[in-house]
Amino acid sequence: MDSSYKNLPGKISINEFRVDFGTGQISTDTKIEVIEPKVMDLLRVLCGAPKQVHSAEALFEKVWPKSIYSPNSVRRNIALLRQALSDEDKTLIKTHPKRGYSLEASIKLIDSANEKTQQQVSCLDTEKSTLLKTKSSHLALIFLIVCIVAVSSVVLFNTKKSNIQLLNLSPITSSNDKERYMQVSPDGRYMAYIQSGPNQRRLLLKDLVTQKEWPLSQKAKTYTYLAWDMHLNSLVYSSKAQNGISFNRILLDAQRKPVSEEILFERQDITWNSVFFIDDNQNLYYLANQNSSEHSRNVSLYKHNLNTGLSEILLDPNDDYKPYKISLSPTQSRLAILGFNKDGISEVKSLDLNSKRITAIAEVDHNWHFLSWFENENALLLSNGSQLKQLNLSGEITTLDYKSYNFLIYPQIVKSKLYFIEAKSDQDILKTDLQTLAEPVKVVDSNTVDMKPSLSPDSSSIAYISLKNGLPQIFIRDTSTGQERLVFQNKENEYALTQAFWDKQGKWLVSSINNKPFIIHLEETHHSLQWLDKIIGVPKAWYQHSEAILFVDKSTHNDKLKRFNLNTEVSQSLHVELAKKLVFLDAKDNLISLSEGQIIDHTNDQELLKGVEGIKRVYPHYQGFSYLVKKGSETHLGFYEYYPFTYNNNEIRRELLKFCDSWCERITTISNKIILLEQSNNSADILGLDIKSL
Repeated sequence: MDSSYKNLPGKISINEFRVDFGTGQISTDTKIEVIEPKVMDLLRVLCGAPKQVHSAEALFEKVWPKSIYSPNSVRRNIALLRQALSDEDKTLIKTHPKRGYSLEASIKLIDSANEKTQQQVSCLDTEKSTLLKTKSSHLALIFLIVCIVAVSSVVLFNTKKSNIQLLNLSPITSSNDKERYMQVSPDGRYMAYIQSGPNQRRLLLKDLVTQKEWPLSQKAKTYTYLAWDMHLNSLVYSSKAQNGISFNRILLDAQRKPVSEEILFERQDITWNSVFFIDDNQNLYYLANQNSSEHSRNVSLYKHNLNTGLSEILLDPNDDYKPYKISLSPTQSRLAILGFNKDGISEVKSLDLNSKRITAIAEVDHNWHFLSWFENENALLLSNGSQLKQLNLSGEITTLDYKSYNFLIYPQIVKSKLYFIEAKSDQDILKTDLQTLAEPVKVVDSNTVDMKPSLSPDSSSIAYISLKNGLPQIFIRDTSTGQERLVFQNKENEYALTQAFWDKQGKWLVSSINNKPFIIHLEETHHSLQWLDKIIGVPKAWYQHSEAILFVDKSTHNDKLKRFNLNTEVSQSLHVELAKKLVFLDAKDNLISLSEGQIIDHTNDQELLKGVEGIKRVYPHYQGFSYLVKKGSETHLGFYEYYPFTYNNNEIRRELLKFCDSWCERITTISNKIILLEQSNNSADILGLDIKSL
């Protein structure tokens, strides 16, 4: 293998860029940028053989030795490298389709030609000469100090390696449908899973030895989660019922084929439940709330005994700790709980199921996570959707040697094997003109997730979220020229980034990441970031007649809608909970919502569009709002304007009906000029990794 890149000096130049491999800096006369170590390693490999084509596999082998090959890792770091080198037109780092990448530049060695470097060497020589004249006792003291500093540096900055290695990535399922959730039996032989098809969810079971699989139920239901009850050789699943949540049991025979099915209990006071677990005493543990989402977080932790039917609350909703995931330990003695503390940080706690005592294990970060116990019960596995981490019960966290740029969810460890669902998505943003309603064309297509577009008030720009660089970031794209710029870089590598909303002048954007709101101030040549540290929540709209935003308060458990004044930094409750509402503000800053097919003006609780049934979506803009109506198999658009409606001729209405047959359900935004749409191709399969202890 070519190793010439290893012999490069510490500093080189590429065109006008100066590269310092030691500090990770790429600089010019006007800017200095520090890039990630792996990005710098990738640049070093390219510089070792400029103008030669390096395959993605070869680059990965040199930059990520001993890791499982991931072409997404190479693509992400190439994108970051191009960004640092201002290579927007991709001429400096050239892509050779199906072959690889090359660095089209001449490399100069700063170490031998740079005057500053020579001056530094001269200075070091002077210091060396002075040091040689120092008394031996002073030399010993200096040596001791240097040793102490060196040892301290090792203690402070050396990242401890994990004692776990993940090997032999293998597919468990591979279908055109999406695997939504799975649980492997404790003996490791069988896997039950929920599969989402075009029109229904199915409950399936697979023999991991023979690879045969079969349906567990012939009934079409909205299955949510499931758990093995080995004590009774059965599976318990939860599903959405008409007025709540239903828990059912499927009894199995010796060959794990379904025998009968029964309802265990139904709850009409909840609309969402978490993953759940069943112990040998028939206790079922789960989180639940009334807001149809774990993101609402006003949840309680329940224990329900399947023999007696008795239910008790183990943890009430509170604003200091809001759980969203649980996992039962292998010995069934404790429950790991993952939730957000009052500072919005994911914190792991342990609940002793005998004493009911809760102890804190560790604070992780601001991201959402999935969790599962290691079989030795001394550690937990965490996934933020991209990285896997090992959390020891002592609180020590180490990163495992596996990374995915797809979405890694619902990990489970059974018999020294890690199972998880890898969700893949390619989402694109399309545009058409409202007047012509021509075939929509793609305006954003990066072969990854591009989503949640937001149109500026004058329809000249689209703000959207993209994972093209491996993590969610906010870009702005000019609708006429196609030029774009990155306005939210996401330097902390967090994941729950929400849709950005424009102010009425098109000069500001407001968004949030992991419930931390921020404003992007836009200028022609630059932008700046302002964090709204006084509030925790998710912005929903700008007020037009004052400098204020509408947001969902996440500092408490009830998801109240509030108005935040940017000048006084004071929040005012609107006495409305978000629940499942789509909310926006009209031209007079009145709060409007769509909930259960009704559009309500909350100023006077008046229902707008009385008599219109089947409203599924609303698309607000500054002159009014469009709404999507579905009746049977027909879908069409209606319009409600705050001022007289101007697009009312019969020709456009006929064109709208024709347009809706193919496109209406993909619409995300409608202005008085442009329609934006999303198009996605999603898949999710179950994968497995062998776990090896080092």
